[in-house]
This record gives sequence, structure tokens and C-alpha cells, in this order.
Amino acid sequence: MGLTREISEFVVRKSDLDFSSREIDATKTLILDVIGACVSAAKEPVTQFTTDYVKESGGAEECSVFGQGFKTSLGHAALLNGLTAHARELESIGQYTGSNPFTVIPVALAVAEKFGRSGKEVIEAVILALEVQVRLGMAGPGLFDRGLGSIGNYGAFGSTAAAGRLMGLNADQMQNAFGIAISQASGQQQHTGYMTHLLESAFGCRNGVTSASLAKRGVTANPNMIEGKQGFFEVYSSFGRGFDLNGVAEKLGKPYCVTDIFIKKYGACFMNHRSMDALMQLMRQHDIHFDDVERVRAEIPPFIADLLRFEDPKDGSEAKFSLHQALGSMLVDRDLPLPYLYPFSDKGAVDPKYQKARQKIEVIENKAMTGGRSMPYTQPVTVVMKSGQEYTAAVDAKQLKGSGHNPLSREELSQRHKTMTEEILSPSQIQRTIDLVDRLDQLESISELMQVATFGETA
Repeated sequence: MGLTREISEFVVRKSDLDFSSREIDATKTLILDVIGACVSAAKEPVTQFTTDYVKESGGAEECSVFGQGFKTSLGHAALLNGLTAHARELESIGQYTGSNPFTVIPVALAVAEKFGRSGKEVIEAVILALEVQVRLGMAGPGLFDRGLGSIGNYGAFGSTAAAGRLMGLNADQMQNAFGIAISQASGQQQHTGYMTHLLESAFGCRNGVTSASLAKRGVTANPNMIEGKQGFFEVYSSFGRGFDLNGVAEKLGKPYCVTDIFIKKYGACFMNHRSMDALMQLMRQHDIHFDDVERVRAEIPPFIADLLRFEDPKDGSEAKFSLHQALGSMLVDRDLPLPYLYPFSDKGAVDPKYQKARQKIEVIENKAMTGGRSMPYTQPVTVVMKSGQEYTAAVDAKQLKGSGHNPLSREELSQRHKTMTEEILSPSQIQRTIDLVDRLDQLESISELMQVATFGETA
């Protein structure tokens, strides 16, 4: 049996789904996170441009668009919610290639809404789909080495798995769906700092809906397009660290990856976060103030230097991928709200106080830091005081606040959700959204959750 078939059977299986309470709770947290991120991004420029396109294109009013007060077709809803889940760089994410829940959850919610699936079925689909996406991503780091983006490429597997399971595909159909998805998978790292980078999650989500829908209707594909000759891995990942598919199927669900996903505190690329947490640790430990700092040195691996390449960002898209902006703004603001967003907006990018602060930041590309995002590296940050005193700290991924090993508290998660949604939802609607997600595994229908998070004050 080939890997594509094994994964297909894993996704559609109906029995022995005995998830732990920790796995279920982690999934609920990620779902609330995605909904909050989507509502938060309803007014972003890239959202408005894409919404205009969707409305001009038309479509049946069958699935909700979070925070925007209208419904559209399943494919368009997946596109828009997949975009807004990512548009403010608040998306949940893991340290491994492919560990992006925002290419799974928007699809699961939209498909469940259209086909009347229960909250429990949504949770099952998210856990299984994310598992497939992450395990395949871990097996093929060479994709990242080629300059390809993991969001639209590995996201194709997660979105297709979620859609296929909730549409009730059998193993043959699921196998075809993965083949169809591979024909649409795409994304490049060099789009970071531009709106198209944010759209790649949208394309990944739409891909899954399209692939599962076509496979359900009988469209066929090469049955071994993941592992076969000139298949996905041979074409996409045969570079740099390459790929290794041995043991992928055996590792599925052992354990489930859903408990090892990171909830962001900062509205910036995840690759900033180790350095940001290290600086925050130093600022708190030594009571560091902006005027007393001569400079800040931050060491980063080459692959991160390729992503965080905007020393002097001109807009929010560039600011999200600027370590100079991230560290400089922290020096100025010190006590950061949850989530921390303003420096990574269009206005924040050109705020004079941050422009001045960026001049104190020195980013060093350390070529001795080899490997990719899943390597256990840290990013040392050194603060040089005007007095001559130096302080250094480094934080690894498992120490980051918001990780599965150091999670945000329930109160912090609630406050984060409130901050992200308060421009669109009333206090009672915010609390209702939280309550419904808390009880998601008990809900026979997710229609009220979708209604409240979509229509806001008109719900």
C-alpha cells in the first residue's frame, strides 16, 4: 500500500477515534484562535480587495464569512476565511514545516456549516487533517530549502483532508482528492512582505474544498501522487535536506500534533518571536528602558534572514517581516498589549518613534546556524547599554509563551480573543463565541457559532 492510500484511509476512518481531553481542548483553542484572527482582519486592505472580488464573482449564500456580515459559496468562504485567518499574522503555527492550522480550520468550519456537521465532527476533522499536514511537512523540509512556501503547498493536504472527511469521502475518493490538490499546490517564500503571502493560505483553503468536491463527484487522479515517481515529494522537496517518507504513516497520531501548536502574542511573522521573547525577558529582568540602550544585537539563521529582510519597512506587510521593527517597537512600548499589533500595521510601520528605534537594532545573520525551522536553535539577543553593560538571552521554541509547553492561560486567551474581535462583536457576542467553542464537542450544529462570529451586531 502506498503512502497516499495509507493517509487517505487514516483520514476517512470512522472508528477508534479516542482523542484525549488535552487534544480536544487544544483543538478548541485553535478554533477560537482562528475565528478571532478572521474577525480581527475583516478591515485589512487585502481583505477588502479580496472581498470585492468575491462579491463581484457571486455565489450561493451558504457559508459564513467571519466578521463581514454576509454569506457566500463554500469555495469563496474558504478563500476569504483562509485569508483573514492569516492576514494580521496572528495565526497559530508550529515550529515544523506544514504546521499551519489556518489552512485546516477555516475549511472545516465552512464545510461543516454547509453540510450540517456537528461540533464533534469538526474537532475530529481538524485533528486528523492537521496531523496529515504536519507529518508530511516534517518529512519534506527540502520544500522550504527550494524557496517554496509551506502554507499553500502543505496546506493543500490539510485543507483537502478536512474537507474530504466532513464531506464523507471514502478512501478511493480521498486518494483522488489528494492528487487533485497537488495539481493546485503552490506558494513561494519570497512573497513574504507582500499581500500575496497572506493570500497563499486562502488559496490553500480553496484548494482543499475544490479537490474534495471534485473527487466526490468522480474526478480521478494518479493514486500515488504524494510518494510516486515525479510525485509531490520528488518534485517539490528533492533539494537541500530533501525528504524522507519512511515511517510517516506509522507516526500518524503517535502522538497527535495538535497539542504542539503555538498561539501568537505578536502580530508578526513567527520567525521574529524567539528574538522578541528574548528581548522581553531581558527588559523585564534588568528594567531596561529605551533611552538607556546603545544598541540591540540579534543573531538569526540564514533562512530567517531571507524572510525578515525589511530593515526599514514602509507598510504593514513589510513590518510583519522586519526584526528591526519588532525589536525596536518593543524597546519603545515596553508594556505590550495582548496581542501586540500596532507596530505591524501600515501606520505603525511609519511611526516616527519606531523609525528612530529601528536605528538601534543590529541584525546579524549567523551562518553557523544551519538547518531549517524545525531545528532546535535559539536566537541570541544582546542589549548593549550606554553604560557599557551587556545582557544576553536566548529563547528556544518550547520556552515561548503561547507554546504547547508554556501555554497562554484561559484568561489570557479570552482577553486576546476580546481584543481581536471587539471592533466587530459586542461584549455579549464575544462571550457567546467563547462559550460555544468551549462546548463545541457537544453541539449538534455549529450554525449559531458561525452566525454570531459573522454578523456581529446584526446577529
